[in-house]
Amino acid sequence: MSRPVIAMLLLAVESDELTAVPAPRLTTPLWICAGVALAVAAVCVALAFMPKRTRRARRPSGAHAEGSDRRAWLARIDAVVHDYDARRITADEAYARLAAIARAFASARTGRPLATRTLRDLEREPRGGDAGNWDALRMTIAALYPPEFADGGHPDAREASVATAAGWVSDLVERWR
Repeated sequence: MSRPVIAMLLLAVESDELTAVPAPRLTTPLWICAGVALAVAAVCVALAFMPKRTRRARRPSGAHAEGSDRRAWLARIDAVVHDYDARRITADEAYARLAAIARAFASARTGRPLATRTLRDLEREPRGGDAGNWDALRMTIAALYPPEFADGGHPDAREASVATAAGWVSDLVERWR
């Protein structure tokens, strides 16, 4: 800088007008900042050690569900017919197994626990996305009831056979969408 500029700066500030100012009192703001920092640190530590909520894994349903391979279900149905033909199980046991397979198949495809649902329970069950599947399940279980539970003199029980009932359950498996 040149000398005239320095002289002007010196003239602008006269030292006679300068007075001492007391030191600012910072203890209260510092205590407030320290308290806020401690509170934030405590919240961070609490969040770090808080148990995390685990999301409940959704069970896949539909075509991606475990047990959705139609061939495996049809093989289970065929095994019931084979066991009946080989006289390893009675007709009542075959009908009960076929009804259990139908319910287990629908459970695997929908993700709903249907294994212990009666026909009345199935009629009250909300239909969900595809009403045709629910109607097919209800009709299959309803068709299996007379041969499974009625005595031999009941007309529907006389007309049904294990092979016919297996066909109903196979039809349910093949037509499910």
